[in-house]
Amino acid sequence: MGRGRWYAIAVLGSLMTAGMVAWRTWRLTSLVQFDPVAAVIPLTGLAVSVAALRLAVRAQKKADTDVAGVAGRLAVAVKNEESKARRQLLDDHDRSIDVQFSLQRAAAHRASGASKSGTLKEIVDYYRQLQPQRMVITGMAGSGKTVLAVELILGLLNGRDQDAPVPVRMSAAMLDTSLPPGSAVQNWLVGHLNKTYRLPEAAARHLVAARMVLPVIDGLDEMDATEEPGYASRAGQVIRACNAYLDGRQKAAMVLTCRIGQYEALGQANEWVHDAAQVRLRPVGLPTARSFLTRRVTDKDRWQPVLDAMRRSGNGPLASALSTPWRLTLAAAVYDWRDPATGGYLRDPADLASPGLETEDKIRDHLLALFIPAAVTVQGRRYPPSNVHHWLGVLAGYLDANTPSSATRPARVIAKRTLPGTDLVLHEMWPLAGPRMPRAITSGLMAVIWLTAAAWVFTRMPISSLPRQVALAVGTIAAIVTVIYAGTAWPRPNRINLRQLKTSQGRRQLAGALVVGLVVGLTFGLTFGFGFGFGLGFGFGFGLVAGLGAALVAGLLLDPGEYSVTQPREIIRANLLAGAGTGLVAGLVAGLVTAFVVALMVALMLNPGEYSVMQPGQIIRANLFAGLGTGLVGLLTGGLAGGLGFGLLGWRYITLLLCTRRWSSHWLPWRLGSFLHWCSGAGLIRAAGIGYQFRHRELQDYLARNPTVTHSHVTPEQLDSRSVRWSDRHAVLSPQTTQATSRSAPA
Repeated sequence: MGRGRWYAIAVLGSLMTAGMVAWRTWRLTSLVQFDPVAAVIPLTGLAVSVAALRLAVRAQKKADTDVAGVAGRLAVAVKNEESKARRQLLDDHDRSIDVQFSLQRAAAHRASGASKSGTLKEIVDYYRQLQPQRMVITGMAGSGKTVLAVELILGLLNGRDQDAPVPVRMSAAMLDTSLPPGSAVQNWLVGHLNKTYRLPEAAARHLVAARMVLPVIDGLDEMDATEEPGYASRAGQVIRACNAYLDGRQKAAMVLTCRIGQYEALGQANEWVHDAAQVRLRPVGLPTARSFLTRRVTDKDRWQPVLDAMRRSGNGPLASALSTPWRLTLAAAVYDWRDPATGGYLRDPADLASPGLETEDKIRDHLLALFIPAAVTVQGRRYPPSNVHHWLGVLAGYLDANTPSSATRPARVIAKRTLPGTDLVLHEMWPLAGPRMPRAITSGLMAVIWLTAAAWVFTRMPISSLPRQVALAVGTIAAIVTVIYAGTAWPRPNRINLRQLKTSQGRRQLAGALVVGLVVGLTFGLTFGFGFGFGLGFGFGFGLVAGLGAALVAGLLLDPGEYSVTQPREIIRANLLAGAGTGLVAGLVAGLVTAFVVALMVALMLNPGEYSVMQPGQIIRANLFAGLGTGLVGLLTGGLAGGLGFGLLGWRYITLLLCTRRWSSHWLPWRLGSFLHWCSGAGLIRAAGIGYQFRHRELQDYLARNPTVTHSHVTPEQLDSRSVRWSDRHAVLSPQTTQATSRSAPA
C-alpha cells in the first residue's frame, strides 16, 4: 500500500474520530452542558493537520532526493574531517614521506590500467586509471596504508566534479558482518553516513543507491586476531560482501587497506577482492629516511649518528625498526622532545644505536615507552603522564579482551553485538564495567523514580482496594525494569538538533512542526473546553501547552540537512540534552493531564450529587487543586523518568563512569570524553567516525601488554622530584639503564 493511501486513511480516521467523540459524549449532556457541534469542529481540524504534515514530509523527501546537492555538502564535511585526520597521522606536520608502492600479482579478476609502481604523490592519477576503480592497499604494519588512503581521499575531493562520487572512509572493525553479502556494503554505508555525518537515512539511501559514495574500508586486518584469517573469518565475509557490491553490471568502485600477511592468507583461502589492483607499500629506504628527517626535525645534525648506524648495519635491527613511516614519525616526535622551560633537548637520537637496543622489538618498545611522556609535554601537562599511561592501558586492555585470540577465546558478544577490538565508541563502552552492572544500575534508577511516581499517583486514584494499588505499582515497575534492562542493551542515540535554527530549511521544518503541533493540541484542548463546558481558557491553555511541547520536541528532532561530522563526545551530550528536554516536556504535559483527569474523576465519579447545581467549569475549578499536587509530582517524576528513557544512552554512559572509579579494577577519569579528546589532540589516539582509535595498533598492543608505568617511563615531573634517585634520572637518558630497570612505579 502506497504512502498516499496511508495519508488518506489517516484523514478518514480523524473524521471518524470526530464523529465517534460526538456520539459518545452526547450521552453526558444530562450531567454537563455539552455542545456536540463545538466538539466536532475542532476535531475536524485534525484532518487538516494531517494534510499539512503530509506536505511537510513531501518537502523533506524532495530535499533528501537532491542527490547532487547532498553529495556536495557531504564532500565538504568529508574533506574537513580527513584534513584533520591527515594532520594527526603526520603528527601536526604537513611533511609526509613519499612512500613507494608496487603492483602485486593477482590469481584472477584484476583491474585493468594499473601501472607496475607508483608513489604517494601519484596515488590519485594511479587510481583514476583503474577500470573499474577498485584498489587494495597492502603493506607491513606501520607502512603508511592509512596515510595513503587519506591522501587518495583528499586528492579525489580536490577539484571534484559534481557527478563524481564522494570517498568516505569507514573502520572495518565497526562493520556488521552478519548482513547478507548482497546488501551489506550498502547498509554499512547508509548507517555510517547517518551516524557519522548526520545524513537522514532517506538521503543516505538515495546517495548510496546512485553510487555517489566511494567506500574506503580501512583496517581489514584489524577484524580478526589471527595472522592467517580464513574463509569463515570476519575479513573473509567483508571481502565477499565487497565482491557482491555492484554498480550496474560491473563491480562498484571501492578501496580497502589490509596488512600484507593477512591479505595473502585470505588469498590462499581463495578470498580476494575481485577486479581490483592490489598494491604493496615498500619499506622506507635510507635515502627516503634521510630526506624525511632532514625536512622534519629541527636539528638534522643530531640524527647523523643514527643515519650512519643504519648505513653500516644494512638490514640490521636499527634499519628494520626505522623502515616504516610510523616508526620514523614516532622517533622524530620522541627525540625532538624539548624542555618547555629551557628549550634543551631531553634525549639524544644516538641512544637508538646503543648496544642495549640490539633487537627490532626492543627499539619498538623503547620508542613506544617514551611516546606518552613526549606527547604530554607537547600538548600540555593537563594530566600526569603516569595517569595517561594507566588510563590508556585500561582502554587498550578492554579492546584486547574483545579481540579473539584463539578458538578458546572467541570475540565477546553482548546482546547479539560483537564488541569492537580497535574502536572506542563512548556510548557503547559500558561493557568495560561488566556485561550486567551498568544495565542493572540504570534499571534500578528508573525503577526508583517510577516507584515514587506510582506511590504518589496510585494512592490518589479512586481505586477500591490497596492490594490492587500495590499490584498495579509492582506490575508497572516490573515492566519498566524488563524493558530497560532486557530490551535496550544498545539504545539508539537521540538528539535535539538546535543547529537547525541556523539554517533556513531547519527553521521551515521547525515552523511546520509547530503549526501541526498547535493544530493537534488545540483541537483536543478546545474539544474538551467547548464540548464539556470547561471554558475557552482551559481548553486553549491545555491545547497550547500540549501542542507546543510535543511540536518542539518533534521539530527539534528533525534533521536540518546540515551535514557535518558527529564528534564522539557530541553523541553523549546530545542524548542527555534530548532526554532532559523531552522528559521535562513530557512531564509538563503528563502533569497537566493528570491534574485534569484527577479533578474530573473527583468531580464526576466520587460525589456527583454534591455538584448537581454547579456548572461544569465550576466543578473543575473547585477540584483542580485536588489534582494539582499530583500534576506537579507527575512533572518531576515524569520528567526524570522520561529523561532516563529518552536519554538512556547518556545515562548508560554515566553508569559506566560510576563503575570505573579509582577503587575499581578499571579506573578511568570521570570526564572520560574530555580525556579522550585531549589524547586526540596530543596525537595518542585519533578520531575514527563516531569513535576513537589508538594512533597505531602497535601502541594499543604495547599498552595492553604494559598497562603500568615503570621507571623507564620517568617523566619531567619525576625528574624534578627529590624522591627520584640519580640512577632513576639517568635511566631517562640511557637505554642501557632502562633495560636494567624493571621495577614498576605506582600509577
